[in-house]
Amino acid sequence: MSPNVKIERNVLAMSVIGAVAFSFAGIFLGILSGSHIVLFDGLYSMIIVALSYLSLAAAVFMGKNDEERFPFGKNMVEPLVILFKYSVILLLVILSLLSAVHAVFTGGRDVAVGIALLYAALGTAACYGYYLYLNKHAKKTASGLIKAEANQWLMDTLITAGVLAGFILASVFQYIPALNPWVPYVDPVMLILVSVYFLKYPVREMRTALKEVLEMKPDKQITSHIDTFVAEAEERFKLAESFVRVTKIGRTLWVEIDFVVQPDSKVQTVKDQDRVREMLNNKLLNEDSKLWLTIAFTSDRKWAL
Repeated sequence: MSPNVKIERNVLAMSVIGAVAFSFAGIFLGILSGSHIVLFDGLYSMIIVALSYLSLAAAVFMGKNDEERFPFGKNMVEPLVILFKYSVILLLVILSLLSAVHAVFTGGRDVAVGIALLYAALGTAACYGYYLYLNKHAKKTASGLIKAEANQWLMDTLITAGVLAGFILASVFQYIPALNPWVPYVDPVMLILVSVYFLKYPVREMRTALKEVLEMKPDKQITSHIDTFVAEAEERFKLAESFVRVTKIGRTLWVEIDFVVQPDSKVQTVKDQDRVREMLNNKLLNEDSKLWLTIAFTSDRKWAL
């Protein structure tokens, strides 16, 4: 087992533990205070527990060697898990948004501001601490699963920070008679603002995961340098033409290159072909992703199409 896989498992396990503690606190204090946004935060964290466990199970499954059953690896598991996770989160956000809108049009909600304020203050600090911890390891391991966990904690940080700001405002309103009637609307309005704000996170991550599941071409920042290196090889070895196909699934970058050889090309033997492969492999290797490189040569263009 590689060091990165061990780190990934340990980090995901820590995320599960944090999410369990946070979910029970949110649900309990949400019911106690009557705040739907605090309750939403707790329910969100409970869902994160289940989804974090799913990530952990996926990491364990992907870490097991089983090349006979999975000759091309288990890379597809990662985007599938991420796509499922963010679909669930998106559903929760939409339902919470609809509930908050309904509350605004039915007179708002009475909330025990003091309890909610304490929860929000402690919750914001705890969530942001978890986000920093996970984000650090996501960069270190280039793990999509840890990155997804970090994004979840960032979203939770935004929720609790919004709750904190709103309940500070509600506390002020309580001591101003003219503004006191608006206190019941603080809770649902906060939920609406927070929901609308981070709708973009699950949508953005689902889009990225879906591109990987469909094996679409990755972003230009990934492919541009590949095209440059292939063009250099084409010119250096006097190759007639090249066809490059690239996709990224999980942490694996799949690159397939078909070169069309002409009579005066410097690639005439298998040894010459391996020189091209060695050059491109050395240029394309990086620490952020695993490279799966396939390079073929043909004198007939139809076999490269």
